[in-house]
Amino acid sequence: MMFLIRLAFWLGLLVLLLPTDERQQARFSTTALAAVERATTFCERNTQTCAVAAQLWATFLKKAEFGARMAVDLVSSGGRSDEGATLQPLRTEPARSPAHARPKAEPKLPGDRGTLAPADLTPAWRGAQIQRTGL
Repeated sequence: MMFLIRLAFWLGLLVLLLPTDERQQARFSTTALAAVERATTFCERNTQTCAVAAQLWATFLKKAEFGARMAVDLVSSGGRSDEGATLQPLRTEPARSPAHARPKAEPKLPGDRGTLAPADLTPAWRGAQIQRTGL
């Protein structure tokens, strides 16, 4: 519903910004067509730029695919590290010195649910049960 309201707002704003004079409309139309033509023929006029852009786009897609695969692997493994993981390290920076290393948290056991006692995990009292009578 909110999407339709936003769409109506932006379309209304766009219509309000269109020219009303016929000469202005003709000039606007001509300018818009010329802009579309220049945009669609950009690679014909700038082959070197498009070749470099294609290489950059391919590199971007490889990185995005790696990141998505890594995110899926992390989510599916629940944050546990697998010894046979196929992912490559993200950084090739040297390891930090021991003075800057963060202390490692103790690993949680599979049954470890935190610091709550069993009594803390029981549901709260919800009042007296009301007995229903068949009327």
